[in-house]
Amino acid sequence: MAYHGDVKNQLSEVPMFGGKPLAVDLNPITLPKVSVLKVAEFLEKLLRDVEQLTQDLDTNRGELIRLGLPVNLDLTPTPLGLHIPFARFDCLFDGTNVQVLELNTDGTSGFNVNEWLATAAQLSAQENPNHDLSERLFRGLKEHRPNATAVTIADWSEVKTSWEQQDLVRRWSTKIPTRRMDPSYSDWSKEDLVYRRVLSWQLRAESDRCRAFLDAWKESKITVIGGWSSDVGMSKAWPALTKSQGVVKTWFIDEKASVAKDSREEWVLKAVLSYSGQGVFRGRDLRQDHWESLLSKAQHEHNQGRPWVLQKHAAIPLLDGKPWELGMYMINGKWAGTMARWGHSGSLSETSQEVLRPIKLV
Repeated sequence: MAYHGDVKNQLSEVPMFGGKPLAVDLNPITLPKVSVLKVAEFLEKLLRDVEQLTQDLDTNRGELIRLGLPVNLDLTPTPLGLHIPFARFDCLFDGTNVQVLELNTDGTSGFNVNEWLATAAQLSAQENPNHDLSERLFRGLKEHRPNATAVTIADWSEVKTSWEQQDLVRRWSTKIPTRRMDPSYSDWSKEDLVYRRVLSWQLRAESDRCRAFLDAWKESKITVIGGWSSDVGMSKAWPALTKSQGVVKTWFIDEKASVAKDSREEWVLKAVLSYSGQGVFRGRDLRQDHWESLLSKAQHEHNQGRPWVLQKHAAIPLLDGKPWELGMYMINGKWAGTMARWGHSGSLSETSQEVLRPIKLV
């Protein structure tokens, strides 16, 4: 049964997105624990590959342009030596085989929302992959600066994920002074361990507005976890460089545009730095003339330094007769939890109609 804000349980609030209750279904998706652990092992290795790619780019900065990133991108890792402390792989999983669609490394959301969902579904700790996920996220954050005396979650005050950030403040404030601050504020303390949720491109676009935050970060007056180098994993072009197994095949547009022109049903066109489903076009959803027009425009932008990629279309598995995707959360290089988005059509975005469901491990 699906719930839209009327879940009756012991929790005080229902998760919100953009001021509206999230659509959830408390009927869990049951997966074999051994299969999920195999997927987790594979993804941990894949994440190490992306970490290595990021490290190697420091001596091959020309490739940053192909990823849609500034050639002078700060590639300094966190105090733990990581470029990607918090992430989520979005995957297609049929119970046996996994195909990675994307890696989310910038402003990754949903850790505590999916913990809430599993708790509301009354999963036991043994069958709940998201048990104490907020606590584990907190411990993972503190690993980067164990002596921190305060934590700040940095994001815009009006962001659509305000509920979950406020929920983290509530949870973490029982352990350490925790606040949520807009990056435009000027009050950045040297004691702050900053969990950055504001997106990199937003900081670049609003650099004057965020000057105090950016200066405090640059001068190492604050410890920001989620550095600029996490942008490498966020770029939709890294699979075109690594050619990693288990990732949906991806090429830069100039490598496959002529092939894709006459086989649109087999391709997905993506802007390298697109977010939340924007700049993502499935050829099978478009008329031929529209597809050709988009390819031409994307090719032109690609040649002008705004990269696009072409990804082979991958069939989305069905569950209870509807499509679903598996999200796998990572904390400091290790698998940490899951997310299941079910019942959507087309590309996932802020406006798509998917429902969140808990995952039960057996």
